[in-house]
Amino acid sequence: MKDWKEILNDLYLPEIGSIWAAPNRIWTNSFAANKKDSDFHPSVVGNVHHTKISCHLIPGTTKDYRKGSCVFKVKLNPSDANCPHSFFLIDLWMTISKHDLFKLKSGWNGIENLNEKQLDDLKMQIKFCQGINV
Repeated sequence: MKDWKEILNDLYLPEIGSIWAAPNRIWTNSFAANKKDSDFHPSVVGNVHHTKISCHLIPGTTKDYRKGSCVFKVKLNPSDANCPHSFFLIDLWMTISKHDLFKLKSGWNGIENLNEKQLDDLKMQIKFCQGINV
């Protein structure tokens, strides 16, 4: 029998644009190879599968790692003038279980979600890079 928290978790779908702090070790590419396994990077939820079981996480780095059509640049905390930009690498997203997502820390640098303009821009980047309707 499920308790109330498990039921809410099953019903919850992270919004596209939610910010998460993901450990470096989950990424299978080398975009953050200069960091230790225990380090954390900002990540954005890109899309939730129709099965409502897994979702896409888009890795981000606070360094200007790469420029191109599949890089989404965002100021993580628009209300903080000193907040650095982060670069999310749309073409390097990876599938992660929705239940695993709940084990990660939500929020990064004081912000939980992208603002409306950032969210629209992110959806456009995903559409261009992955050819999907979000």
